[in-house]
This record gives sequence, structure tokens and C-alpha cells, in this order.
Amino acid sequence: MSIAFNRQPAAFRLMCMIILPAMLSMYGMSAIVTVFMVNDLGLPEGQAFLINGAASAFSTIIYAMGGYLADRVLGVKRSLIIGNVAIIVSLFILSYAASIGSFTLAMVGLSGGCVSRALANNCPSNLISKAYEKKDPRIDSAFTLYYMMINVGSCISLVITPLIAHRYSYSAGFAIAGAWNILTVLIYVFKRSWVAKVGAEPDFEQLNIVRLGLVIAGMIGLTFLGSWLISHYELMQVLLFVAIAGAIILFLSYMRKEDAQQRRKMLVSLVLLGFSVAFFVLYKQMPTSLTFFAIHNTRHVFMGIPFDPVSTQALNPFWIIILSPLLAIWYERSSAKGKAVSMPGKFALGMVFCTLAFMSLAFGATYMADDAGRVSAIWLILTHLFQGLGELLISALGISVLAQLVPSHMMGFTLGFRTLTLGVSSIVAANLAVYIAVPKSDGPVDSLATLPVYADYFLKVGIGAAVMAVIMLLTARRLDDLIKGRTKDKDSEKAAVPANG
Repeated sequence: MSIAFNRQPAAFRLMCMIILPAMLSMYGMSAIVTVFMVNDLGLPEGQAFLINGAASAFSTIIYAMGGYLADRVLGVKRSLIIGNVAIIVSLFILSYAASIGSFTLAMVGLSGGCVSRALANNCPSNLISKAYEKKDPRIDSAFTLYYMMINVGSCISLVITPLIAHRYSYSAGFAIAGAWNILTVLIYVFKRSWVAKVGAEPDFEQLNIVRLGLVIAGMIGLTFLGSWLISHYELMQVLLFVAIAGAIILFLSYMRKEDAQQRRKMLVSLVLLGFSVAFFVLYKQMPTSLTFFAIHNTRHVFMGIPFDPVSTQALNPFWIIILSPLLAIWYERSSAKGKAVSMPGKFALGMVFCTLAFMSLAFGATYMADDAGRVSAIWLILTHLFQGLGELLISALGISVLAQLVPSHMMGFTLGFRTLTLGVSSIVAANLAVYIAVPKSDGPVDSLATLPVYADYFLKVGIGAAVMAVIMLLTARRLDDLIKGRTKDKDSEKAAVPANG
């Protein structure tokens, strides 16, 4: 591993150094924010789920704006600093809101985090891509290692941040998340010479103070607007679906201008994006139904070791870290034998694993609970194992699919379109999770009462995933034909056959 890192340029090594604390911050905040709204702010679970979904949707709508500002206005390196400083401020606002129990300030801090990350989060991968020549053979391994660092950071954070919040306070949890971003900024400042020759065009121009002031004013304005929209989640949902409808119309209009073969590939990319929405609806169950099932209906001891139920979210990146190299080996060996699974086939296989994830949890909740209405943590471990396999086969390959199927001049727009689909997934997932939300009450939650509700919910989600898996399996061959142009070849052959046979 160290050899692989040392072979990469200095810019890549610096981005890996800063992404670790950045992910410790981001995933730490996301791990506790929904539980904080329920336990500290006293919101009903259903309302907390919807606010969390609305925040994700708001973030996806403004994400493309951050990329534009980094590439065309401020520069990537300046955006990295400004965005991370703004994240620090937002997290400390959240921390203060938690200490005084203020819903309004909490929404400001949550919205500020969305706005700040829209500016900052793309910058490390942007700088990595600019550190390599287009045909540099090291770039694939670079992004593999980078993805690994992201998951290492998220795994650690999803364990320790809930522990800090549980032992001390949610205010302390958010403050620790902010401290990680301070470390991100300090590392970059002290090692910025490693990226001196890397960046977008504005990075090498003198900073325009007027532009900077306008960007900061815009971020503040968006933060207050977002705090209102997030708390009015019905309106946020409408805005998101208007945005996604507009994006689909634009995508189809661009598609009409391409040749027939390219149109077929773009059609496949649109279908696969739809399949990705289905996957992310399942993935977004992690901070809602899966976490609260761990709280209400899982025994909080495994193999004699007590654990914080909120920390079970760390099982996802844990399995990603374990499974990534195994899948990489499988890809390589199957390709060498000429038996590589097509991209649509991998998506379908991923959905099969997602089906197993929720079916296994439904089985455990239905048949394996004790007299207190709680199950062993092994069922959550299995669920996250299958879900992790699904993620690697669908989500981890998502951008690679788009790069292969969409013309390069449309890539920026398509990535923004993909981000909007993630927002749709968040909204749908939040609305689904409302059905298992425990009503607000002053007494302890009755695990025996919630158990059949969760069992029925996970079974229905598993059946929905199974239906999607069947659709994806049935269409995989046809989609692969469209990708590789085999349909065109068959049509040409038919046209070449004389009418009399």
C-alpha cells in the first residue's frame, strides 16, 4: 500500500491526507444528526427523517454550483479552503444549537453544511484529476486508493462520533466534527506547496476581492434560504422534482443531437441512472430505518462486547474496505477468462444483493427475536454485508458507466444530473422510512410493539428490491447490446438480406 501511494504525485498524497479528516467530519455529523433531532430537539422520528431527506435534496440541487465556482470563479484550491472554513462555522453553529436546544439554529447549521460541502467536497477529486496526464496509467489505482481513504475515514467516524455524542453530548459530537475540518485546513495550508502547479485557471490568477465577497454573500444567503426550505420539506420536495424534470428534458434534448449509436448509449445511461435511484433509496435507509431498528430492536451487545447502536452505520464502510480488493480481483480474473459480467449485469447482481440485505433482516426480525423484541446484531452485520456488495456493484461503478456512455462534452451536466437523482433517492427513502417512525411519547419505546412494524417494512422493501432485480436481470442483455452496438449490427444484417431470401 505504501509503495502504491509513493508512486503517485505529491498532489494525490496531499489530497489523501486531507480527505481522511474531512470524511471523519462529514460522516460523523451525518451519523448523529437524525438521532440528535429526535433525542435532543424532541422531534418525532418521522419529521426528523423528512428533514434529513430534505437536507440531502437541498445539497444535491446546489452541488453543481459549487463545481462551477471552483472551476470558473474562485479556483479549486481557494474553494477548498473557503468551503472547509464554512463547514467549520456550520458545525460549531450546530454544536451551539445542540447545547441550547434551538431548532432554528440547528436548521441554519445543517443548511450551512450543505452549502459549504457543495463548494468543498468536489475539490480534492478535482485536484487529483488535474495532477495526471490523461493517459497516465496510475490514475485508476489513484482513485481506487482515494475511494479507500474515504471509506476508512467514514468507518472510523461512524464508530467514534456516536460514542462521543452518547457519552458526553450531541454538542460535543458536532464540535469534534468541526475540529476534524480544522485539521483538514491546517494540513492543506502547511503542505500547499505540493499542489503549487496544480489547479484550475482561476487558481493561477490574482484573487478578485469583489468576486470573493459576492460568493461569501451568496453562501450566507443560500444558508438562510436552505434552513427555511429544509424545515418546509414539502416545498423542498416539489423544487427537487421540478429540477429533476428539467434535467431529464435537457438530457433528452441533448440526446437528440447525437448520432444513432451515441443516442442508444445515452438511453442506456438514463436507464441505469434510474436503476441507481432504486439502489440509493435502499442505501439511504442506513441513517433512518436501519439505525433506528438498531436502537429499538437490536441487542446492544455482540459476542459479549457492548456497542452504541448508532455506530452500526460503520458496518457499511467496513465491508466496503474488506470487499473492494476482492471484487477488483474478481473483475480482473473474469476479464482475463473472457467471462466478464456486463455493466448492466453488474447493476442487476448488485440489486440481487440488496434484496438479500433486506430479506435477511426481515427474516431475523420475524423469526429470531427474543422475548424482549430484540434480535442479535448479526442480522445487521449480514444486511450491511449484502448492502456493501450492492454498493460496490452499482454505486462505485456509477461514474465509470457515465464516462463510457455519455459524450465528454456532456459529462459535467450529466454528473450534475446524477447528483440530482441522489436527491430524489433521499426524498423517497425519507418518505418510506416515515412508515416505521415511532410516534413521539414521553415513555420508553416498546420493542415488542415496534418489532412487527419493522419486520413488515423490511419485507416490503425487500420485495420491492426483488422486483427491481428481476427487471434489471431481464433487461441486462438488451442494454448490453445497446451499449456495444450489437443491435445496430443486427439491423444492418437484416437490411442486407434480399427480400426474396
